[in-house]
Amino acid sequence: MKMKTRLIASLLILGLFACNNSNKNESSDSGEQQEANEDTVTSVSYAIDTTSLVNWKGSMIGVYAHEGTISFKEGSLTITGGIVSEGVFVVDMSSMVTTDDDALYEMAPREKLIGHLQSDDFFSVETFPTSSFTVKSATEGSITGDLTIKGVTNEETVTNVSINEDGGKLSASGNLTFDRQVYGISYKNTMGDMVLADEIELRIELLATKK
Repeated sequence: MKMKTRLIASLLILGLFACNNSNKNESSDSGEQQEANEDTVTSVSYAIDTTSLVNWKGSMIGVYAHEGTISFKEGSLTITGGIVSEGVFVVDMSSMVTTDDDALYEMAPREKLIGHLQSDDFFSVETFPTSSFTVKSATEGSITGDLTIKGVTNEETVTNVSINEDGGKLSASGNLTFDRQVYGISYKNTMGDMVLADEIELRIELLATKK
């Protein structure tokens, strides 16, 4: 009887040992698979091509809108798993130009508008020659970061983000709308400022090359 009891006990111990071993193997396999999956997510860094543009649009309420572009001075971004994980972008405010129809300039040349926009009435370009955006977080379709204009920084979000990577080249685009008043972009002529829309619309179009 004792022999039979010992035999059953031994079989139970062997069974438990085998189960434990199996669980360890499964756990180990699962861990290795997770590590393998993590290894497939790579980060790639790109340098911004300074031919990239920010398209801008500012409106006079109920009248018309002015449009134009600003060029990039420098910048870089890192893509991880198809999403921007890091990035700093700097634009040259002195590169501002208009792309409006000529009909809007029958009374005054384009240069007069640009000179006014670059003056202390608006962007104070001589004092603040650059504006920048620093990435803080991102999802597949948006990027949130710190926008700095005229030395004032606020958190803003770029929406409708599209990214395409191909052979060491990257193209990306997105939209950003900000309230000019929170950056101190206020025309000193109060009556004139009242007819200007507070929202300035930007369309960012980036080109970049793998570092």
